[in-house]
Amino acid sequence: MKTFFRIILLVLSSFGAGALYGETFNATVDWNRRVTIGFGMSGQVKAVAAHPGDAVASGSVLVALDTVLLEIALHKASNTEAISEAEMERQLAVVEREQTLYDEGSLSAVQLEQVELELSRAEFAFNDAELEHQKMQHLLELATLTAPFDAWVVDSDFMPGQFVNHGADAPPLMALAERGRYLAQARIDVTAVERLSDNPSIQVHVGERVFDAVRSRVGLEPILDAAQQKRYLLKVQFESEDLIRPGTPCTVTVL
Repeated sequence: MKTFFRIILLVLSSFGAGALYGETFNATVDWNRRVTIGFGMSGQVKAVAAHPGDAVASGSVLVALDTVLLEIALHKASNTEAISEAEMERQLAVVEREQTLYDEGSLSAVQLEQVELELSRAEFAFNDAELEHQKMQHLLELATLTAPFDAWVVDSDFMPGQFVNHGADAPPLMALAERGRYLAQARIDVTAVERLSDNPSIQVHVGERVFDAVRSRVGLEPILDAAQQKRYLLKVQFESEDLIRPGTPCTVTVL
């Protein structure tokens, strides 16, 4: 009799699972990642290498500012650093020589302290020159916008010859969306949320194309649909090298 009841329970539980597995939800496609980037410094746009609609690779140059003055400042900082390093090394040799004289009793403690003080000044000057060199290198890097990942250029405000004021209320920007990975977003009820905790296989259907889910997640907070019913947002990541525009209808199928 106990065995019979176990069989009944298994059958009932399988019927409950079947209410979700094989079910299809209407969804829409969205970007997986979308970012807006701009310059962290002011300057004149020298070159624009990417335009809306272009596919760009991670690390590729998108927009570059004129860097003539920055390159001059960088060379100057490099020269100052080299001179400061040579002066520090020269002063270090003086201290070593004076230390020998002090050990032999031919130099007073006051004179030794004086040359050690000069060495400290030379070391501080060298450190300042190093920092200035690093600062100029950093500014030179800021003068170029690069793609943070493989992306589609969604929008751009940049044009050659344009002056960029990064401190303006509305500075020019470029919008990028991750290329190769998308989201299918569907609204599901709490029953579906509970059953999705079993991590079933999911597929996304966009027209005739079928994509296996890379990852899926359900929002923690409910949202209200048009009928004021509580739903949860299901986000399913999938991969496609082709451009799929956000808002494209699709379906999410739980296998």
